[in-house]
Amino acid sequence: MNDQIVSNHLPKWTYSIAKLISIIFHPLFVGVMMAAYLLFIHPNYFVGFSERAKWMKLIILVNNNLFFPIVVVGLLRGLGFNKSFLLKTQKERIVPYIASITFFFWSYYVFKHQVGTPEVLIGMCRGMFLSAAASLLLNNYFKISMHGVGIGGLIGLMAVSIWDGSQYIGTPILIGVFISGITITARKIASDHSWFDLIAGIVIGMICQLIALWI
Repeated sequence: MNDQIVSNHLPKWTYSIAKLISIIFHPLFVGVMMAAYLLFIHPNYFVGFSERAKWMKLIILVNNNLFFPIVVVGLLRGLGFNKSFLLKTQKERIVPYIASITFFFWSYYVFKHQVGTPEVLIGMCRGMFLSAAASLLLNNYFKISMHGVGIGGLIGLMAVSIWDGSQYIGTPILIGVFISGITITARKIASDHSWFDLIAGIVIGMICQLIALWI
């Protein structure tokens, strides 16, 4: 959806806010937010870990799951393989998906072999890896929403934290639902995604995260 189409139906400030929300809750950032929630906010999962140990795990995840994928997209743009950082076409998304699969798996591998790392963090990284792999396969057929996959993973993680009895429904859950709602709305306003692209992304992200955390 281009600016002209949006401007015919919605105020320009609405489109600007939608773009800002799309940036803040980009799937790569959402992955870091999920890890930060587990490390610093959840009441049970990382009890007994020092602040230094928590920050070291977060730095590992930021390095592998955020910094390196962004570098790959930047290099593709700089070398002229992609027309923009927004990855508007399915073809432009192929290499970033492959890079994300590689880096997400590396995070999973590192945490899996760190003695004492709670299974929930290992499972979260495994879920991100599975989500990226599924998105790459589905990208051959339609432009699945990466934002949808990200917030689907967030919903899956929150669901597991309720069902395993480690947390009651409360503020974090409400915040997760709120983030999901505003993100999917923003993407519908600021992108050319159909509702099918968006909903399919949420479903795939949630299923992959649930599979990874339960199996």
